[in-house]
Amino acid sequence: MEAHRRLDLAVMSFNIPEEIAAMKSSEQWSSTGRGAKTLVKNDDLRIVLVGLSAGKTIQEHRAEGAISVAVAQGAIRFTAEGKEQVLRSGSLLALAAALPHGVEALEDSAFMLTVVIQP
Repeated sequence: MEAHRRLDLAVMSFNIPEEIAAMKSSEQWSSTGRGAKTLVKNDDLRIVLVGLSAGKTIQEHRAEGAISVAVAQGAIRFTAEGKEQVLRSGSLLALAAALPHGVEALEDSAFMLTVVIQP
């Protein structure tokens, strides 16, 4: 288990391939085929590394702010406003606040979810 760490330092850096490898070697990944790790969390911003094994989904929901999704590994199907987009490693998508959206992993995948918190 990871020791408590600060999520709101003035400067933070991460090795995303190492974070993905650690997630995929975790007990949670083994048992559920999913993983998530909040990397940054402060009053204005959330950055979460999300991992899904092939076929896993995140049901339609709404985020509290505008979001971006940057695929670091694999491929996902992102659905918003009745439209589907396949995003592969290296793809970036931006979505306005409060729009319903869902995700399906087409293969083992990991993406960075950024949420901008509006006052």
